[in-house]
Amino acid sequence: MNSGIAPRARGWRSALRAQWQLVRDTGRLLGPSARLLTTTEAHTYAYSVAANFLLASLPFLFLLLWVARHLLPALTTQHAIIGQLVAHYLPAGQDRLFADATRLASHRTVQIFSLFMLAVSSSGVFLPLEVALNSIWGFHHNRSYLANTAVSLGLVAACGLVAYASIVLASLGAAVVAWLLPASWLTLDRFFSALFVAVFSFPAAIAVFFLIYWKLPNGKVSAAQVFPAALYTGIAAEIFKTVFPLLLPWLDFPAVYASLAIPVTLIIWGYCGALLLLFGASLSARGVARLPAVHIRLPRYTELRAWYTEHAPHHHHEV
Repeated sequence: MNSGIAPRARGWRSALRAQWQLVRDTGRLLGPSARLLTTTEAHTYAYSVAANFLLASLPFLFLLLWVARHLLPALTTQHAIIGQLVAHYLPAGQDRLFADATRLASHRTVQIFSLFMLAVSSSGVFLPLEVALNSIWGFHHNRSYLANTAVSLGLVAACGLVAYASIVLASLGAAVVAWLLPASWLTLDRFFSALFVAVFSFPAAIAVFFLIYWKLPNGKVSAAQVFPAALYTGIAAEIFKTVFPLLLPWLDFPAVYASLAIPVTLIIWGYCGALLLLFGASLSARGVARLPAVHIRLPRYTELRAWYTEHAPHHHHEV
């Protein structure tokens, strides 16, 4: 019996050493990627992304509300889920921003103008990001402005599809809970709605990072190399999303900027998020291309039959 335990122990030790080596290899890449954030180019790109993100945020919210209203109008929980999604991610001004978007989204002229502003501002977001990602990956040629605009619109559509898929899944979960629970249990209903938003928004964020890292650089990038960095960046973004609101009372933007406190907060938040995105892109380009391996061996039929023969109860019938 002991003869089988020793090889298994050696196998576990070998697997642990391999995973520890993977962690050490990843750790060696953190320094060069962190040094990227000390360059003037990275901060220039991040400020540009943050400013254009502020311009694109409200039109993108218009687009989500319009799609939710016309694509699946019977799923009435979508509106509340979008509001919770805004509150889940934005650090300030969530209620005001969502109320303005809801009020203005019904006007046709606003819808047309918001789509135009989304096209312009999305190019302003992805143009500096493309230049930064091309520099990180060593691609020497950037796309033309029109080509970048086309790619930007494609990424906006893809990211919007990912976001709307997470909204639909969270809305379906909230609708099922609302159908099962009594109408008076509002607190529990809100808890499950917030839980669904958190559960489905996290993989959506990873998918958005993955699409940007994979399709925005002007060169061929391996999807297998990009996905782990998107996963790590998504985890870091969730931590940042939780920590940043806790720092706002210490920053005290209203005391300095008064009525401009909300847009200033969103710009600083977008600026830090853009630096985080560039950090993850540097990790992907430097070779964070592997995830801890999990090997699962399914039992064979002969092994299952032997186990059943050994453990199945035997009934003896006396004739």
